[in-house]
Amino acid sequence: MNESEFVGVVDRLLEVGVPPTAIAKAFDIDPFVVRDRATELRVERYGSAELSEALANLQWEAFEQAKTMIYDAPYSVRTRFIMAILSKTMSLTARQNPETIGNLRQDVLDLMGQMTGGGDDDDLAVQDPDAFVASTAADEDQNQGSDD
Repeated sequence: MNESEFVGVVDRLLEVGVPPTAIAKAFDIDPFVVRDRATELRVERYGSAELSEALANLQWEAFEQAKTMIYDAPYSVRTRFIMAILSKTMSLTARQNPETIGNLRQDVLDLMGQMTGGGDDDDLAVQDPDAFVASTAADEDQNQGSDD
């Protein structure tokens, strides 16, 4: 077996998950050489030898894909995706301080205004973010009856 064939065998063992130390012991070679080769293979395959760096790259790639989807996906898919993001954002804001929550609410209102084509219309602007009140259809029916 020549050197290139041996390197091929070591590469295949590393690719299927055999630990570098086990390969080094089995073939009686320096463990640092095998670890270096494992690092080289990871850089070739994933662009990084560090898992945290590779995951960060993957997150940025997912972010780019999400941005593309927001602009290019069919309307129903875009709407579901945006609502999922907004829902998650709102659940995260429960852990924020009141000032941050107010800023995020205003950002969401601005976004919703832009989505409906309203832009910065005054009728979409909410002066008091705490003015939102939940009501039911029964409440609305009762209010309509009192106008008569």
